[in-house]
Amino acid sequence: MSGVLFLDSMVVAAGATALALGTGCLAAVALAGASGWFRTLLMAGTVVNLALPPFLAANHWLDLTASWRATAAPGSLADGSWMLTTLTLGGLFWPVACLLVLGAWSRLQSDLLESDPAVRGIFLVRHFLLPVARPELLLATVVLLALSLANFTVPVLFQVRVFTEEFWIRFNTRLDAAGALRSTWPLLLPPLVVLAVFRGRRLAWPRWQNPARATAIRSRLGGVWPLACGVTLLWIGFTVVFPLGRLGLTTRTWRELPGAFSAGLGALLNSLGTASVTATGVVAAGLAAAALGRRLPWRGLAWIPFLIPGVMTGVVLIAVFNRPGFSAVYQSLAVVVIALVVRYLAVGGSLVDAAVAAADPGLSDAARTMGATPWQVFRDTVWPQIAPACAAAWYTVYLLCLWDVESVVLIQPPGGETLALKIFNLLHYGHAAQVNALCVLLLAVAVAPWLAWTVVMRWNSRGSVTVLALFTVVCVGGCGRAPESGPEVTPLESKLFSGVTVLGSRGVSPGQFNKPRSLVCDRDDNLYVVDLTGRVQKFSPDGRYLLQWQMPETDLGKPKGMTLDHDGNVVVVEPHYMRVNHFTPGGQLVAQWGVKGTNVGEFILPRGIARDSLGDFHLSEYTVVDRIQRFTLGPGAGTRSLGRCVDVIPAGTNHFQACPTAVWGSPGTENGQFNRAENVAVGPRDEVFVADSCNHRIQVFDRDGKFLRCHGRAGSHPGEFSYPYDIRVDASGNQYICEFGNSRITILNARDQVIEVLGGAGAAPGRFANPWSIALDSKGNLYIADSQNHRVQKFIRR
Repeated sequence: MSGVLFLDSMVVAAGATALALGTGCLAAVALAGASGWFRTLLMAGTVVNLALPPFLAANHWLDLTASWRATAAPGSLADGSWMLTTLTLGGLFWPVACLLVLGAWSRLQSDLLESDPAVRGIFLVRHFLLPVARPELLLATVVLLALSLANFTVPVLFQVRVFTEEFWIRFNTRLDAAGALRSTWPLLLPPLVVLAVFRGRRLAWPRWQNPARATAIRSRLGGVWPLACGVTLLWIGFTVVFPLGRLGLTTRTWRELPGAFSAGLGALLNSLGTASVTATGVVAAGLAAAALGRRLPWRGLAWIPFLIPGVMTGVVLIAVFNRPGFSAVYQSLAVVVIALVVRYLAVGGSLVDAAVAAADPGLSDAARTMGATPWQVFRDTVWPQIAPACAAAWYTVYLLCLWDVESVVLIQPPGGETLALKIFNLLHYGHAAQVNALCVLLLAVAVAPWLAWTVVMRWNSRGSVTVLALFTVVCVGGCGRAPESGPEVTPLESKLFSGVTVLGSRGVSPGQFNKPRSLVCDRDDNLYVVDLTGRVQKFSPDGRYLLQWQMPETDLGKPKGMTLDHDGNVVVVEPHYMRVNHFTPGGQLVAQWGVKGTNVGEFILPRGIARDSLGDFHLSEYTVVDRIQRFTLGPGAGTRSLGRCVDVIPAGTNHFQACPTAVWGSPGTENGQFNRAENVAVGPRDEVFVADSCNHRIQVFDRDGKFLRCHGRAGSHPGEFSYPYDIRVDASGNQYICEFGNSRITILNARDQVIEVLGGAGAAPGRFANPWSIALDSKGNLYIADSQNHRVQKFIRR
């Protein structure tokens, strides 16, 4: 563990904790003196803030700061990202402090408030209210520190190097669980402190108070109360109203909603199913214990998975289930449900425990004296009293599961992507317009149970069971076989291919992969594969491992995008370093070019690259700019340049440069506009094919950028696409389109007509899990980077 990592992690966590404590206490003061509709308004804002997904606020800030982040210097970018992370985490967690402190004050007797009339205003807060809530403030401090340290989504999206991101990067790139734990062990300390100090302590939650009590508090607080109300309203507007308002008032959100729904329907059903099944299982476990008259003795330890980063839970589940005997679990949504149950069991179980403890014991005693069994006592006396509270517990766990990214990001099975994961994957490289539409879909899934209870049914115990059952049976799952590897050929029913072979398995050893991202075949049909370890591996045409080399730098991000140059060198794009590298087939770096910026000739997150017949390179970019640039390399390229020329290092004696000679595209949904152009390909007549991923279509241009045609729309039927991430075009003009969202390969002829569709979600040979890239060799064999299955598949041409 480095000192810099420890310092950065503690500064972010301490800053977020201090911000959440300060704003939470002010909100508690405002709520303590509020009554009627104003108290309802403040409480609603507090609860909604607590219920919002973390990536909604992160998406808001990534969008607002996109231009600044694209052009900022590294030092300024690091400082700004640190502040944005602290601000976002503080805005997420302040309701925890507010509710704990307000609960402590709800225990106060009215006569205590009147004991010393001279103590008023700020002195009342400092010398009376805060000391009364000292245990809750201490608990809030430790819990907020633990939650801030354990949060995974926000630091990763802002690319702030803290413990959680370090753990994820170390395991995700090297599969080194022991090394990841050694470097981030302080994450385990706050949860242990919480359990050791506060185990068994019962918390008082806020209660509705009578208007007379609120009036008394207001009068004693004097000018402090309106000040606290003003700050709280501004803070709720900042953390709740502003993000939701921008989401709803952005025209493009609603324009992209139909496409996002069609392309993300599978993820939506996965989210709905896993969240409802998990919530039902967690609440059922608590109810079973209550029905038997027992309380779970290990509920204290059950809080540890909730307070530590979810990626740690994912690593443990990989160690348990990633073995032949458990493939039916590991390759299905069952492993996702298990991860979510483990993480949120303590939350749901504690809420059910609290509901049972608050039930009137007199009714149960009367039933027992009449000879009722424990089950009858629970059914007839306890359940009618606790049903609303259990529904609230179910809904709490349901929301937590919907927002969860970190618990499942490492164990996502084939076809098991959730909406939260889809949003996280799109946001990982910055704000994408499609994210707004997906957030609307996720919020709709979040309010669906509430609407079912409040609109469809009148609340009663039998109705609650029925509604929970309806949501539970929506679960979408499936059991697939574990990925197979080996030289054997699996026969395939296909018009173009006779069989499929599998190369590699999950790992970091030579010949293994960790989420392969890009592929290319050289002139001798050798295959080159780059994955999340930041290395390039070379395989012979028959699938034998030959050699590997490491990219120069990987701290900021991993490479993505490959092609060949005119000398047969392997070209690899590094999006986060805004540059292009040329390697010999043996792995020697012979050229490098590119510079960060938004002007013509500069790069902002280049994603894909292809070379045309004249030797020029076409690169796709996205975030602040969504465009295609054509670069000509050579000593005289500057005479035709449309913008900034950059030196190719090493430049040589002839001042070798890369100069932009064509540029087109902008963010949008119209023809000639792009929404995350993931990759490009060049056709037999030098047409440029663009995988316009978040517009779910393919656009075709001539080599100078003149729009020719486009085809495709969001969906899963033949000819429809879901996040096309890559495209290749053969000598006959046939198009091979890699669909990340549909986990399949669609093949079209030169007239854009479907020839056939290969694959679908699964782990068996010939099936895929979120493929990222494809490549063709000289014989027409098709290679697919089967990312979530951690392998490469070779489809053998007939």
